[in-house]
Amino acid sequence: MDVNEADTNEGDTMRQIRLRKLRSLLIASLAAVALLSACAKSSTPSSGGSTTPPSSAAAGSMKIASSDVSGVGTVLANDAGFTLYHLKTETPGKIVCTGSCVGVWPPVLLPAGVMAAHAGMGLPGKLGTIHRPDGGTQVTYNGFPLYTYSGDTAAGQANGQGIQGVWFAVTSTGGGATPPSASSSSGGGTGYGY
Repeated sequence: MDVNEADTNEGDTMRQIRLRKLRSLLIASLAAVALLSACAKSSTPSSGGSTTPPSSAAAGSMKIASSDVSGVGTVLANDAGFTLYHLKTETPGKIVCTGSCVGVWPPVLLPAGVMAAHAGMGLPGKLGTIHRPDGGTQVTYNGFPLYTYSGDTAAGQANGQGIQGVWFAVTSTGGGATPPSASSSSGGGTGYGY
């Protein structure tokens, strides 16, 4: 074997090594892109800044249903089973709970990409939406804006029932659940009883 032939063989070997490294890098890059794509497709839609408890509904949907709550009765609940409330001083088309109020009473907002909430069984009223003055699209029932309560830490609770005599769990007929005794509904100054 002469010197030129040895140089050519060594050059071919180096090229083959570089091609293998390049091929391995390309395969690893494609695998990373596929993994990231799969993760992006399985992410949950944004709640639009709401602090409403997480939803168990399928991506792209929101369901409002009825739920039995001990001591309160049958009330509306979000798809995670959290009781929904109405502020008695709000009227259809008018939002009063804004600013620091939404930290205590998170509005029920449609997630990004969801156009409407869907009614579960036992809801004769009409679901709708209203645009909030502070941003987001809030779900309504018979025209009244719906909220959750930050003091409810698990599905099936209604700790916000009757706070300051203006916050009530919403019944399937669209009214407020029967108020508790006056002693438990005073609520002090922390319930944002607008």
